[in-house]
Amino acid sequence: MKKINRVIFLLAFLLTNFSTAQTTEIQYLVNEGVLIKSGVHKILIDAIFTKEFDYLDVLADSELEKFKTVKPPYKDIDLILTTHVHGDHFNARFIGEHIQANKKVKFLATQEVINDFSKKFGNYNAIIDRINTVTPELFTSKIVDFKGITIEVLRIEHFGTKPWSEAENTAFLIHVNGKKILHFGDGKIDLKNLKPFNLKDKNIDVAILPYWQLGSLDQKDIIEKYINPKQILVAHIPLKSYVSAQKNINTLKYKNAIAFTKIFQSIVLD
Repeated sequence: MKKINRVIFLLAFLLTNFSTAQTTEIQYLVNEGVLIKSGVHKILIDAIFTKEFDYLDVLADSELEKFKTVKPPYKDIDLILTTHVHGDHFNARFIGEHIQANKKVKFLATQEVINDFSKKFGNYNAIIDRINTVTPELFTSKIVDFKGITIEVLRIEHFGTKPWSEAENTAFLIHVNGKKILHFGDGKIDLKNLKPFNLKDKNIDVAILPYWQLGSLDQKDIIEKYINPKQILVAHIPLKSYVSAQKNINTLKYKNAIAFTKIFQSIVLD
């Protein structure tokens, strides 16, 4: 009987861990920052920075300290991605200190971000072997692989006018555990940016898109025709719009769109 019980326990343990290994969770931090937990992988995108603009949220100092010292939930991050250099998406000091403390993590960004990183983080040379640069030509893409994670790096124009539009802006289409997650950064959602990549045929599970580009029926039409995600996670929401964001998105009748307004708010993909 004891032997049978041990077998039953072992089977239950294996089934539980197999199920967990296949789960993909997207957890919101602030602005356009997310933490993707998928099986054994953890991917952080655009989440660590200090106050750059008063109208946008930032992580509390206590959370930034946890990140710097590799405490949960920032332990065991495999990969840090940055879409572009702007200060509401990237902070060289905090990212650099985390990479120094977390010996397994790798970093990926454009050359413009790397140049900023090397100038602003004093111990850059100590982590340089884990820094990766990918800067495709505008409206082209490159594919990189990191231990079971495949990332299509899409070079797209940043939204707005100069100097904002001059940033080397990328989007990331992440393939992990059978899921496809698009993080669009601050890319302008228009035909010029979208047509070269044929995203509508890539069967995207989730698209993380900036709130301030979803506010019209014309934009909705472009998103549904040229990205066609199964689900939209709405991020980069100004503090003053937190209360009304979901209602505004619902009014436009987006299919399966969730406004991210609370730290650690998350969804689990089927």
